[in-house]
Amino acid sequence: MNSLYLGLILITIGLGVAGELLFKTGAMQLPPLDFSSLPSAIGGLIAVLSNPRILLGFCCYGLGAVLWILVLTGLDLSYAYPMYALMYAFIPLAAHFVLKEEIPAARWIGIALIVTGVLVVVRFGAPQA
Repeated sequence: MNSLYLGLILITIGLGVAGELLFKTGAMQLPPLDFSSLPSAIGGLIAVLSNPRILLGFCCYGLGAVLWILVLTGLDLSYAYPMYALMYAFIPLAAHFVLKEEIPAARWIGIALIVTGVLVVVRFGAPQA
């Protein structure tokens, strides 16, 4: 795999992780959401969409999507997408180290399985030139 595409994948994953951390920290700033009536639901939606951290999270996701499209111009989806699954490992790790969330043993095992699966795809699943 070309190092350019690997770099783009890693940046895309980093943007996804950053987006999730921004979503979470933005959500922690929101008042309790009330969906008992249409006006209160609309007020909750406005609160979500006007939160700077949440908006920045959307920007991270948007830029990540553009970079992901660039990745797809040069790699098979069936090869690139499993690498994208590293986001499922890096987000809990970021939540643990940045947000101080506890990660139980079973979740650590799941993260290890995800990383192992990605390594198998990268090592043995590369498209033949």
